Amino acid sequence: MAGMQTLQAFWDDLQVLKSMWLSRISGSSHKERMDSFYASQADAYDHFRARFLHGRERMLRACAKMIEEMGVEEGLLWVDLGGGTAENVRLMSRYIDLSKFEKIYVVDICGPLCDVARQKSKTLSWTNVEIVEADACNFAPVSKPVTLITFSYSLSMIPDFMLAIDKAISYLDQYVGILAVVDFCTSLKHDIPERQNGYVCRWFWRIIFELHNIDLGPARRQYLDHILDQVYEENKYGYIPYVPLLKIPYCVWLGRKRMHFPSLATNGDAFDYTH
Repeated sequence: MAGMQTLQAFWDDLQVLKSMWLSRISGSSHKERMDSFYASQADAYDHFRARFLHGRERMLRACAKMIEEMGVEEGLLWVDLGGGTAENVRLMSRYIDLSKFEKIYVVDICGPLCDVARQKSKTLSWTNVEIVEADACNFAPVSKPVTLITFSYSLSMIPDFMLAIDKAISYLDQYVGILAVVDFCTSLKHDIPERQNGYVCRWFWRIIFELHNIDLGPARRQYLDHILDQVYEENKYGYIPYVPLLKIPYCVWLGRKRMHFPSLATNGDAFDYTH
C-alpha cells in the first residue's frame, strides 16, 4: 500500500513537471493564462509545491509571532492574495489558532486552484475561510481594516504588481497591519551583500521563469522597500524537486505602514521572527 502511494505521488510529480516545463500556456488575459497553466496540475499542486515553494512556513511563523507580540487576541482579518489551494491556511494553523481570525480570505484569479481550495476548506471544516476567485489588483474586503496580508509565491506572477501592492495597502490596518511576502527573487546588479546574486544566477533564473510569465526581477522588492517599512527579511536558496545541484534564490519579506511605526530593522539587520 505504501509502495503504491509512493508510486502515485511520483506519477503526480511527473505530471506537474510536464505541465510546468512542456505544456503550452494559452490565453489572451492573465486569468486565462493562469487557468491554462494550472488546470492539469491543480490536484497535485500541494504535494509538489511543498518541496518547491521554500520559506512559506518561515513567513507564516514570523507573521504569527508578530501578531502574538502585538497582543491582538481576536477579531483578526487575513487576506492571502494569490492563495491558490489555501495551503497557507492549513500551514498557519500550526502557529496560530485559526479561530482568532474573524475572517480569512483566500483570493486567487485561477479557477482550478480555487476549486481545490474550496474542497480543502470543506474537508477541514473551516467556518471562517472564504475562497474568492478574483484578481488581487481589484479585490478588497468589505469589512474593517485587515491585520495580515500575504503574497506567497504570487507577487512574481502578477503583471501589475504595483497596483496589487497599492490595493492591498489601501485596506491594511494602519496600526497593527502586517504585509508579508515570500517568493523567488533575484538581486540588483549591485545590491546589499545579503541580497546579492551573481550574474549567471540572475540571468539564468529570470530567463527560465519568464517562459512561464513569472518575473523574478528585483523590482517587486524595491517597490516594497519604497512604500512600506521593512521589519523582517531573509534571503536563502532552495532546491527544485528532481533537479539536482541547482538552487534558486528566494526571500521572505515583512513590512508595515510607516506612518506610525518607524522601521524596526534595516536590510541585513532584521529581527528574527522565525524562531
